[in-house]
Amino acid sequence: MKREEFLKKSCPIMVLSILATAEMMISCQDSITEEPISKEESEYLTRLKDIGTKGYLQEQANVYINMKHDTYYPLSTVNNFVNDQINGILILRKDASTILAFDNCCPHLGSRDQWSYKSSKFTCANHGNSFGINTGQIANCNSNTNFGNLKAYKTTLYKDLLTINFS
Repeated sequence: MKREEFLKKSCPIMVLSILATAEMMISCQDSITEEPISKEESEYLTRLKDIGTKGYLQEQANVYINMKHDTYYPLSTVNNFVNDQINGILILRKDASTILAFDNCCPHLGSRDQWSYKSSKFTCANHGNSFGINTGQIANCNSNTNFGNLKAYKTTLYKDLLTINFS
């Protein structure tokens, strides 16, 4: 078969096969639909992006914390806590599904950096006073009291994003 004859016979077939392949690909793409994401998931992804490498984001009355960040990694273990001095909070992993947050200001004399935790109480090493984590009988920051419960904040955990609300 001569070259010219070959091209006359094979070119239309090749063009048709290319067009058919392209049509099939377009048809396949049309059948692939993305699942819509929930508002909660969308906010989660946005917050993690906004947090970036810092590990937290302060926004109005909320602090958003990436629980996978090195600073907050100890909270993956039950009964561990983090004294987040930048945000002024003690964060406690109470159990597998509960994370609590408290004002890190000692009700006795206002110390913020000397906390330990044991038996459902935070102890300030400045004067050895212990404060509970229950609700009621709140001991306010720097009120010269040596008993009561620390001021608690509302927390919400979605996947690895912790939201702490100060209002």
